[in-house]
Amino acid sequence: MKKLNRKGFTLIELLAVIVILAIIVVITVPTVLNSVGDAKLTSLWELSEQVASNYDKIVAEDSIATVKTLSEAEQVPSTWTCIGSLGKLAEILELSDTNIVLTGEAPTGDISSDTSTITASCSAIRIRNNGSAEVLLIAQPSGGKFSVSGKKVWALSTQDNGREQDLK
Repeated sequence: MKKLNRKGFTLIELLAVIVILAIIVVITVPTVLNSVGDAKLTSLWELSEQVASNYDKIVAEDSIATVKTLSEAEQVPSTWTCIGSLGKLAEILELSDTNIVLTGEAPTGDISSDTSTITASCSAIRIRNNGSAEVLLIAQPSGGKFSVSGKKVWALSTQDNGREQDLK
């Protein structure tokens, strides 16, 4: 009788491969999730810079034009004002309430040093002492393209990147 030549993997070899794959997954998944979160923070910060820059440009164009096109924007005070309360400004700056918190209470004080007021705030804009706009964008906590699971995410146009804190 002829002996069958069975070539295959043993149970121990299969288990070793599964253990190696599990270790790779455990190491890479948190790294990938952190990279995605960092990318969302950076893109929110870049958007806040663009919004501030676009606002400055719109105001400059309005001051040159004979017909005012953004009268609401000219009334932004030097204190924080919710972007959603400024009428067409959110629409002109292409901000959507599905991604950004546009309504709520305006933040108070200096956000760059005291971030405790951000948790209950809306995305806001103010005019700084030098006449340029400063924009605070707060991501919708869930479902928006800037949301990070379990975190409150925001960006201030005058800082160097987005920020996050754990939701309580």
